[in-house]
Amino acid sequence: MKKIVNVAISAALGFSLAGCNDFLTLVPLNDVVFENFWTDKADVESVLLGAYSALETSDCITRMSVWGEMRSDNIVNGTSTGNDILQITKENLLETNSYVTWDCIYKVINRANTVIEFADDVAAKDPNYTLADLNGHLAEARAIRDLCYFYLIRAYRDVPYVTTPSKDDTKPFVIPASSFDYILGELIADLEEVVDNNMPVKRFKDLGDISNTARFTRTSVLALLADMYLWSGDWQKCIDRCEEVIKLKTAEYKEIKERDGSSCTIDLFNDIPLIRETVGGNTGNVYNEIFGTGNSFESLFELAFIDYQSVKNDFITTYYGSENTSVGQLAAYSELFRGALTSTSGNKFFDRYDCRVLESLADGSNNYPIRKYVARNVQFDIAKDDPNGVKVSRTTYRNDNQSPNWIVYRFTEVLLMEAEAKCMLAKELGGDINNQEVANLLRDDPRSAFNLVNTVYQRAVNVKDNSKAKALTFTNTYGTIQGMEELIMLERRREFLFEGKRWFDLVRMSRRDGNTKRLLSTVLLKFTENVSAIRIKLADMDAIYFPIAKDELKVNTLLKQNPAFVEDEYSSKGGK
Repeated sequence: MKKIVNVAISAALGFSLAGCNDFLTLVPLNDVVFENFWTDKADVESVLLGAYSALETSDCITRMSVWGEMRSDNIVNGTSTGNDILQITKENLLETNSYVTWDCIYKVINRANTVIEFADDVAAKDPNYTLADLNGHLAEARAIRDLCYFYLIRAYRDVPYVTTPSKDDTKPFVIPASSFDYILGELIADLEEVVDNNMPVKRFKDLGDISNTARFTRTSVLALLADMYLWSGDWQKCIDRCEEVIKLKTAEYKEIKERDGSSCTIDLFNDIPLIRETVGGNTGNVYNEIFGTGNSFESLFELAFIDYQSVKNDFITTYYGSENTSVGQLAAYSELFRGALTSTSGNKFFDRYDCRVLESLADGSNNYPIRKYVARNVQFDIAKDDPNGVKVSRTTYRNDNQSPNWIVYRFTEVLLMEAEAKCMLAKELGGDINNQEVANLLRDDPRSAFNLVNTVYQRAVNVKDNSKAKALTFTNTYGTIQGMEELIMLERRREFLFEGKRWFDLVRMSRRDGNTKRLLSTVLLKFTENVSAIRIKLADMDAIYFPIAKDELKVNTLLKQNPAFVEDEYSSKGGK
């Protein structure tokens, strides 16, 4: 057993997460917790990297998208769509749907829990395993576990909460579900305990080292904490954590600027460092650095696919498409694109000079292909409009030997989280724009809610033709709490199209509202059939979450089905 482990470690310590996958995906966790395994630092590192590798499996990434995106107003079915995915896009969710299973996420949690359980014992055996090493590994494991639970509660609301490992990770715990609010409180407390003391700002001095984005750091944990505070309604703490990220990224920008000089592709937008769209006369650089190459300056945490021959991000090629397919199993909602390039004013989502429309999706006769992640590079020059006003563009797609990463958090999300928190804080203060404290939060401060949104928006415009673009101005439309919140949600939609964010945004909004009226007003627009039935279904707050898989109810007899999906006596009472 020890020999097998050491072979895996030799690959893993070179930080090939995919290489580590070969070991920990094939060897059950119960085979690595024996006493003769947990003897030195390398053993802990191996299982920790195995937790990252388990998180980047196709099953996990698919669920990140299914849970966070596929029910939203961004997604419709594409071509040759599998039945279970088709039913999700039609809002016909059943407890027998294969995509409502959560076992792949709990396997990641169990690996993290195993590191937390056994790392202390290794510290007592290995004199080279320092307290700093131990605390760092524990902090990473807890961050991985907490991220997983954060996905689960946003998708299902109430789930089993387990912080101790099972020796056999193929056998589930039989425990009842804990509430959304309880688990979220535990996650926040857990991360607050580790973020200030044990998480490095950078893992390696080399600013381009993949470990700085493919493993948790202080910056990415701060972003995760800010997101949790946004869901818990603690607006000031969300703002504070976002400000810490901005400070860290600004310091990093100064290092890069000093290193790269005039070749630096990062600029200051309202004093916030972001990658610029146009480099060397060609626009599309933001996409190319963030999604094409990956592990960019703006990345805070992403699942990295290094060894393309060994492990690939199959989710993208299966559901979004590849170089050989115009449309995958999923397609973009048509109104996201229609008129965006040919109309002088664009459409209601994108200005015609907003680069993100061509970076995220493509024109189509019936279906609109998703191109985010699928494309390796995009290039277009808005200055070269044809007579009909269509942007000239070129897109290079990934070949079979390339695989995109999957981004969990990036810098612009922190900016928009802070904007949302400031908008909600202004609401708590009464929302009167004539009140200076409210005006500062919404409009007047350099990092007011509006200015943060405008920073993200303006960066996405081709800077050569900035004067042509429709500017965001603080008008009466955005001068109310509801108007500002809708602007923030619209900008989040434009910025994070198809990144597994939109449905979660609508759920968070509905939780604040205490109803689904605003969710319905936007989601129903994509449906042409069964609109009345879907309206009735989604009017139920329980229905914005997912059903617990029927097989899970059979195994864990203490679970109860989400009331919105109870079909019979068996489902309502759990297994027997």
